This record gives sequence, structure tokens and C-alpha cells, in this order.
Amino acid sequence: MLNAKAAAAAVMIPVVIVSARLSDRVGRRPVMLAGMAAAALAAYPILWLADTGTVWGFAGAVVLGQALQGVIFGPFGAFTAELFPTRMRYTGASLTYQTASTLGAGFTPAVAAALVVGGGLPLLGGVWILAFAAAGAALLLTREGRTRDLSAIG
Repeated sequence: MLNAKAAAAAVMIPVVIVSARLSDRVGRRPVMLAGMAAAALAAYPILWLADTGTVWGFAGAVVLGQALQGVIFGPFGAFTAELFPTRMRYTGASLTYQTASTLGAGFTPAVAAALVVGGGLPLLGGVWILAFAAAGAALLLTREGRTRDLSAIG
């Protein structure tokens, strides 16, 4: 299983680089939205792979999930930095990331386990899709920052 995680990291790193570079050309929001849409579409296939009971199924689920996460995370650093004025950019981006990581990643395993116990993988997949839909909707409410003059913010 550690080999699957290592393979997933090896895939995620170039995906992060490519998606970050792409976001410099087309914008942060379009790339992140594409990653969120792809992750929502892949929710049930990833869960099916993870539930096959095989090492290869688990590995495929982890690699696919990490690759899709890379598409979203590639532009994320620039996206969050562009939300804040220069005088508080690092603080704002850091607090945003750290709070989201703590609340999101910290409680995700417990929430996922409760969903599986309460309704099985179909419920978990449905909530996964709704979470990406909510994140995508929130992203649509923000302005694209790729071409903004950051020194003029705030």
C-alpha cells in the first residue's frame, strides 16, 4: 500500500506542475473547475477500484485520486494568494490553506467512515460529488486573479 501511495505521489507531482503552468495561461478557475468536475465524475469509479479488494484496484484508486487532486492543487497556491491584498497576502493565503487542510483533511476520515457505515459507498460517493459541486460553486463566486494587478488590490 505504501508503494501505491509513492506511485501516486510520483504521478501527482508532474500533474501539479502541468496544471499550475496551464493556469498561468488560461486562468486558475478554469483549471481548478476542470479538476473538480473530473474528480466528481471519478468519485464512483475511484470508490469501486478501492473496493475491489485487490492491491491493483487500491493502487489505481489512489493514483487516480492523487492525479485529480494535483489538477486542483496546481493552481491553488496562486489562486489563494490572488485573493488578498499585498500587505496581507501571505497571511491570508496561509490561514486559508491551513484552516481548510485542518478542517477538511483532519475530519475527512471520520466523516467518510460514518457515511460508509450509515449508507455504504453509494452515500459516500454522493457526498463526495456534492462536496465538489459546492466547492465549484464557491469557486465560481470568486474573481479570476490571473490578470489582476495584485498591487492594486485592497
